[in-house]
Order: sequence, then C-alpha cells, then structure tokens
Amino acid sequence: MSAPANNGGGSASSAAVSASSASPEQLRAWFDAIDRNRHGALGAVELQNALQLGGLNFSLATVAHIIRIHDRSGRGAIAFGDFSRLHEFLTNVQHSFEYFDRDRSGSLSYDEIFAALQHAGYTLERQALQAVFKRFDPSRSGALGLAEFLALTLFLRSATATFNAFDPQRTGVVRLSFSQFLYAASHTV
Repeated sequence: MSAPANNGGGSASSAAVSASSASPEQLRAWFDAIDRNRHGALGAVELQNALQLGGLNFSLATVAHIIRIHDRSGRGAIAFGDFSRLHEFLTNVQHSFEYFDRDRSGSLSYDEIFAALQHAGYTLERQALQAVFKRFDPSRSGALGLAEFLALTLFLRSATATFNAFDPQRTGVVRLSFSQFLYAASHTV
C-alpha cells in the first residue's frame, strides 16, 4: 500500500451532516445541545447519540476511536474546536461520497470505492482493496452506504497514521516485530 497523498476524503450522510456550511454559531449551538453534562467536551456516549440522530450508527468502540483521532488534548473527549474539525471531516466525507456515487444509488460500488480511494491518494493492490471492501460490506451487498464509507475512511486514516509512525522516512515499507504489529493493529479502527 502506498500512503495517500492526502488523508482526504469521504463523506457522511446528508442526514448525518445536514449543514456543510454551518456557521460557527450553529456549530456551537449543536455542540452545546450534545454536551448534556455541560463539561465543555463530548464523551463517547454523547457523540454516539449525536451521530445516531444523524443516521450514523457506530459502536461505542468506533465512536471512541473517532474521538481519539480528533481529540487534540488527549483527554478522551472532544472540545468545541475538535468538534468543529470533526464536523468538517464528516462534511468532506459526505461530499466525497456524493461525488463518487456516480449512479446516484445512495451507495458506492466496488468500482466507485476504487475511484474514491485513488482520488484520495491510496494505491492499493487488488487483494488489499478486496479485503478492505469486504470488511466494510458486512451484508455482502457489493456496495457501501454512507456509514460504511465513513467507517472505511476512518480505518484508512487510522491505518495510514499508524503505518507512518513505523515508516518515518516514508519508504512505503516497514518491518515489525510481533509486539509492534499488535501495537499497530490495536491503533487501527
């Protein structure tokens, strides 16, 4: 796998990210409505509930991983600035999903996923792409909906960051001990 040129991509459902051009005031109002305990940061349960309202149903473990990716403070929750960046990420994923859904089916076929990943800078061997596609297509429908595409995007973003931690020279090749492999696997969605 070649590391991507940009960690681009993807999109979330129009229900999930209803206002891609949300003002800072709108984002603040959304954040405050989600922050039920008024701690100024969103935990995994709060964020999971908010994503479910938008039609994105993820396990608590996946939501916790989303938080780890976007939590700049390292406290296990996302503050308003992190939330704004997460909203931008979800909006970008949504736009990418809509752009690559060429047949307007509401899902991305294998070929559409291939095109989206290439556009995002990923050059995957056929077997790797098939394995990744299969992982995120649990119903074996041959297509990914927005939530699955978002999960795929998060996985690739996480995998790229983890891979790059072991490849500081960006050679595209790493050698890992078993312990390093376990570390890498545990840091990927």
